[in-house]
Amino acid sequence: MDTLIRDALIITQNRNREIIRGDILIEDGKISKVAKSIHGGAEERIDASGKLAFPGLVNAHTHIPMSLFRGYAEGMRLHDWLEKKIWPAERRLKPAHVRAGSLLGILEMVRSGTTCFNEMYIAHMDEVCGAVLGSGMRASVGFGMFDLARKTSPEEEFKNGKSLAEKWSGKSPLLNISMAPHAPYTCSEELLLLAKEYARRNCLRLHIHVSETRKEVFDSLQQKGKRPIEYLHSLGMLDSETVLAHGSWVTKRESVLVGKSGASLSHNPVANLKLATGGICPLREYLEAGANICLGTDGTASNNSHNMLETMKFAQLLQSHLYWDPLRISIQQVWDAATINGAKALGFNSGSIGPGKEADIVLADLRSCNLAPLHGPPSLFFSLHPGNITDVLIAGNPVLSEGKFTSLDEGKIIEEAQRQAEGLVGD
Repeated sequence: MDTLIRDALIITQNRNREIIRGDILIEDGKISKVAKSIHGGAEERIDASGKLAFPGLVNAHTHIPMSLFRGYAEGMRLHDWLEKKIWPAERRLKPAHVRAGSLLGILEMVRSGTTCFNEMYIAHMDEVCGAVLGSGMRASVGFGMFDLARKTSPEEEFKNGKSLAEKWSGKSPLLNISMAPHAPYTCSEELLLLAKEYARRNCLRLHIHVSETRKEVFDSLQQKGKRPIEYLHSLGMLDSETVLAHGSWVTKRESVLVGKSGASLSHNPVANLKLATGGICPLREYLEAGANICLGTDGTASNNSHNMLETMKFAQLLQSHLYWDPLRISIQQVWDAATINGAKALGFNSGSIGPGKEADIVLADLRSCNLAPLHGPPSLFFSLHPGNITDVLIAGNPVLSEGKFTSLDEGKIIEEAQRQAEGLVGD
């Protein structure tokens, strides 16, 4: 279906980062034209006067089945939180839990302007892939592998990731499969190398946690004689197909290794603050080294939200606090991290509004008290919230239209998520 979005204020995120008032023509799921005025027929027309159009946000690090753990195990230190609450609950996971949590997470992401996400989780990943395709969402999905923590063999864990790739790769242009070894401290060297070799051979991304906590870094130095990123570099695992999550406790040398390799780094400011991990990710050093910086929410168990608008705001404010300077990370660099950089990291032709790009577009109502008066559109992420989002198109298909889901039953999904969560945690 061809669609014409008319008279929007457009944050294009194109090469020149233009902001224009005009029209967007979508044909066969892609943007064919962006101009001040487009004449001609289209099967569907969207009146966007009084609205902001921006590229769909890319959430570069998620665990969406954990949506069922939102608000569970609050007020605990990280290791107690994991060992006493989260891991025991995860051992009880069944396919219905994972599907319910995934659909709930997708609802929340769409409502807050996210059209694409990068998922890693540890069980029943067929349910996540099914939820992605059933909802019309765009995603990169990987099976979280960790032989050391599970006390399994590298081959057994690797089989989980490989099986997911063999089953789902090529099923849809909306879905990419990644290899997702959990972290250097939960995976043996053999498993890490198996995952990376398979990813390279099959042109897949590799998604891994790294340097999230100080303990992780000290343990790595003690056991391997290298910091986590140095260790991954020594194994040849850093390249343009690698997505590193967190990367907060790092040296300048490590940021240079990430930049020189062309790897991407997902900064997850809200989750890191909530879990009191201490280190603040030094984005300026990564950017100066040439790393591709993205943003993510992490899971709702460690964030309570999949709201990327909130993540954008926290990212800019936290960097301003870290460097004692609000100009060290610009508003434009935050937009880049949340859109084009995330799309690049995950291998999708999205993240900007221009001819030839995937039509992943969000509309927000500017006629809202929290957005008035309008001085500078790029700074709007400081005040935008999910209630301002009216329309979300993914590959040109309207997933959210005038505030209502077009094919997902929001009420039933929320009700089922509540039921499954009660059965899972029981307190």
